[in-house]
Amino acid sequence: MIRDVNRFFQRELGKRIAPLGVTLGQWYVLRVLWIQDGISQSEISQRTGVAAPTVVSALRSLTDQKYVVRDKHPTDHRKNIIFLTKSGRQLESACLAQARAVNEFSLSGVSREDVETCMRVLLAARSRFECDEMADGRDGADAQTGT
Repeated sequence: MIRDVNRFFQRELGKRIAPLGVTLGQWYVLRVLWIQDGISQSEISQRTGVAAPTVVSALRSLTDQKYVVRDKHPTDHRKNIIFLTKSGRQLESACLAQARAVNEFSLSGVSREDVETCMRVLLAARSRFECDEMADGRDGADAQTGT
């Protein structure tokens, strides 16, 4: 059920951000950069839970659209650090407004209490998996994250 809802949510979000010139793949990268700018490609991949080749592809198109720039890491010249441009930063409010609209649409008719209960259950389940990964020595970098 969670997978089905996520699929519908992703499809709707993708439709709503497309007129802004942003794909769903780009959304994940931008969302991370809006929270913290100036991080490496591998960090973006870890934070989004998206495979590195997919992140590279999204970054290539975001660079072509002049929404991000790549710069060399100050101490490790093998790494690139990704920064938002002014245009990339300006996308934030419009894209987040669309994400909020999808959230509101998906939860219309659901009581606040039911939403809070659902969030508690999902947070507890996520916490359990995170604890299990830490106990096993895994870092969770391969886990998919939501929006």
